[in-house]
Amino acid sequence: MGERRRLAAILIFFFISLALIVLRLAYIQILRHDFYQKYSAEQHTRIINLAARRGDIFDRNGNIIASSIDTYSVYRHKKGWLGRKLSLVEAQKLQQADPKANSLVKEKKRIYPKSDRAAQLIGFVGLDNQGLSGVELSFDEYLRGKEGKLVTEGDPSGRELYGALRELEPGSNGLNVTLTIDENIQYVAERELAEQIKSFGANSGMCIVMDAQNGEILALASKPDFDPNDYGKANSTNWHPRFLNPYEPGSTFKGVTVAAALQEGVITTDTKLQALDQIEIGGKIIKNSHQIKWEGKQLSISRMLEQSINTATVQVGLKLGPERFYRQIRNFGFGAKVGCGLYGESKGIVRDWRDWYKSDIGMITFGQSISVTPLQLIGAYSAFATDGYLLKPILIKRVESEDGRFVKAFTNEKNQMLSPQVAADMRQLLRNVVVLGSGRRASMEAFAVCGKTGTAQKAARGIYLKGNYIASFVGFAPMKEPRIVCLVILDNPKASIWGESVAGPVFKRVVEFTLRYLNVRPDML
Repeated sequence: MGERRRLAAILIFFFISLALIVLRLAYIQILRHDFYQKYSAEQHTRIINLAARRGDIFDRNGNIIASSIDTYSVYRHKKGWLGRKLSLVEAQKLQQADPKANSLVKEKKRIYPKSDRAAQLIGFVGLDNQGLSGVELSFDEYLRGKEGKLVTEGDPSGRELYGALRELEPGSNGLNVTLTIDENIQYVAERELAEQIKSFGANSGMCIVMDAQNGEILALASKPDFDPNDYGKANSTNWHPRFLNPYEPGSTFKGVTVAAALQEGVITTDTKLQALDQIEIGGKIIKNSHQIKWEGKQLSISRMLEQSINTATVQVGLKLGPERFYRQIRNFGFGAKVGCGLYGESKGIVRDWRDWYKSDIGMITFGQSISVTPLQLIGAYSAFATDGYLLKPILIKRVESEDGRFVKAFTNEKNQMLSPQVAADMRQLLRNVVVLGSGRRASMEAFAVCGKTGTAQKAARGIYLKGNYIASFVGFAPMKEPRIVCLVILDNPKASIWGESVAGPVFKRVVEFTLRYLNVRPDML
């Protein structure tokens, strides 16, 4: 009897164990099949993502500004990259240290043949070819292409099997981007700007050259900048495009004030203003930035612009009134992003007229208590050069595939916001500034220049900084059939603070070169 019980117990134990084994196998192979299959595959295989060949970036004439070349990386199964984007010799040396475990992988490396040319506009990419700033970041979805995939297999110990690296999924090339920039004009703008920054001890500077016929930016110089081939060595503050940032424009905004008043009909070119050394508005005393030699008790609108007289400009603002002035400011595009396509663009600071302090109607007339971007300002001055049409600055000409089957073109839509007569009046008034007033250093022998100087005290944290100024000049040429609009800005120059002497000469040299380079017919010979 005892023997039978022991046998029965053994049989029951056996069948229970067998049932547990069967249930465990069913659990593993049926219910948890996908999990363990994946776990097993991960022990033996690994997927390597490879960035596709980024599209090239060209200037308007097809010159390469950013491209990609073949480089080599070394990969060790279960341990990752041993070296990335090396020369063939370097990679082979590293791979041969353990040829059965180390695999040689071909990758693409981003290069910038022109070094720092237009660096803040172009931007740079990271180690995995992802765009990190400028055009490289803003148009990354077009440039980056489709990522490829490699698969590598290893033995249970994690040692890669010799020759096991293979392509799992091919990548596809990115699209090419063509800029509106002209490489030669860009070079001259950067050269002249860099020399002037050095000569006057300025912190930084910008020079923007725009085609007055269509709004295309032909040069966008910003110094100091960096070499995108080795961006890590540069001060990170130089990575971001300065031309997207707001600043107080100072007296260059007086052109906008006068145009707004002419358009609203509150003044004409024959209007007379009082000759005042100071004027009080909203409890604030506003003075002129320099000593004025008065020729009588009144002065003309032209004289006000020629000598850049603050107290007279305030009188124009008072004739406009806050609501009309604000409306015209917004019509010029201030307070809204230009929409040039780059990330990080500011819309500037333009408060609603109902939120203005009493003194703001005066301060804004000469470019204080308001902030604009360089692209907004050069766009506003395009209205004076185009019979009243406001042009949107364009930086990208087109995006296209290598085979040309996909093309995305960027063009300008003209928006007339000034009457042709007001635009003609502004051309003459700005011509007088260069011939008779503070813009003489921007004048040329062969081309009639129209423009306005600016010297603005810098503001920070709600106060104006003593001894810190922004010197600028904005204008266009030739006068009769304007072809080029240009803005030059120098931040905190030491040798002189005046826009005429600091920014005017850069405008002259860059614009004169550009007009001759484009074979524009002289209008003063």
